[in-house]
Amino acid sequence: MPILPMPPRAPASRALVLASLAVLALPLGGNPGRVAAQEDDRRVVAVMPYHNHTGDERYQHPGRAFSSMTISELSVIDRIRPCERARLEEQTKEMDLQSSGYVDPEPDQTLGPMIGAEWVVTGAFLTVNPEMRLDSRVASVETTEIVTAAEVTGQQESLFDLHQRLSDPVVQSLYAVLTEDEQSKRRAQQEANRIDDMQSMLRFSEALCLLDYGACVESADLLQDVQADAPGSVIVRATLGLMRQRVEDEARGALSAEANRRIGGLLGRSRNAQPQCPPRPTQCG
Repeated sequence: MPILPMPPRAPASRALVLASLAVLALPLGGNPGRVAAQEDDRRVVAVMPYHNHTGDERYQHPGRAFSSMTISELSVIDRIRPCERARLEEQTKEMDLQSSGYVDPEPDQTLGPMIGAEWVVTGAFLTVNPEMRLDSRVASVETTEIVTAAEVTGQQESLFDLHQRLSDPVVQSLYAVLTEDEQSKRRAQQEANRIDDMQSMLRFSEALCLLDYGACVESADLLQDVQADAPGSVIVRATLGLMRQRVEDEARGALSAEANRRIGGLLGRSRNAQPQCPPRPTQCG
């Protein structure tokens, strides 16, 4: 099986990287010493969406699901603080739109410092029918060195199990030895997230893309289909809850915009209310 290419190390300015990390490490208010004391013992980890090197449009979005599941299982380990996937997606979009000198073509390598992460997890996957190979790397933001590189190979139909196998060395590289309680919690979270059917996994991945780009209605339709196929999956249920909350927020925003429009009309000014959800984004196929 060919060696899967991984994203190149970024040539970004080390001074700018360290400066960004220093700025983001500053507390926004309150007692700086207390904030530091509360968070110094937790390793902040950014888990990026895995890159699709299959050349197959069916696998356009599973990288989002792999990232989401890794974040979910890391979240139950008290010594690790994973960055929220929504925040990573938002920051990546902002980087794509910028043209300043410190933004290089490969966002994974520069995003960690910008959001205050100490470690960045990147990954990629490749298919050689009927198998799929998943690769993952853990890099230190401070040194830019790769501390762990792992890979697993198996049947394409077993995407969820492949990801479970890959996550073991990833987590162990963050903390060489997990306590028995931490290991038990992580295993329980993995099983709680389970989506066995490949088509359901692909639909879940597409739903995440639609949610990221604000296509709430279409995301909800897909998530409900996935929930019907995997009714016990905690991560599907949690994502559906997040989507519903986002729709409610959008609805409140639309009502506020409509009220402003009417008030503006009374004052002789025209204000257009924004729609709740945009049309299907081209990024999600």
